[in-house]
Amino acid sequence: MNKYTNQQLTSAEVVAELIELAKEVAAEASRGARFSPPLKSDELAFYDAVAQNESAVAEQGEDVLAKIARDLVTVMRRDVRTDWTVRDDVRAKLRSSIKRLLVSHGYPPDKQPAAIKLVLEQMESIAPRYAADRT
Repeated sequence: MNKYTNQQLTSAEVVAELIELAKEVAAEASRGARFSPPLKSDELAFYDAVAQNESAVAEQGEDVLAKIARDLVTVMRRDVRTDWTVRDDVRAKLRSSIKRLLVSHGYPPDKQPAAIKLVLEQMESIAPRYAADRT
């Protein structure tokens, strides 16, 4: 926008950039549709967290990682409380649930700590909606 304001871009170039941005947004919105059943946005966030490990993608495949993502949403709905981010005991229980879930699905142990950290970060951003529904 600064380039446009400084007359370094024409209106046509700005429109072309906006079209490209719209295409990227549309592609991102439909990314979960390739799974069966399709992943919802929350599930897709957890899928991205567990798919960061290339060895997990190679060994388990996308379908197993999608199942893990669905199960993580279930764990979050079950275990998230309003104060979970400040209470260490609740956070530890949630971390333990995540680790058990990854182990039960055979998630490679080499990057489990990083996956657990990413999943907890995703939960911190998503969980307030679920906690609000429980009250």
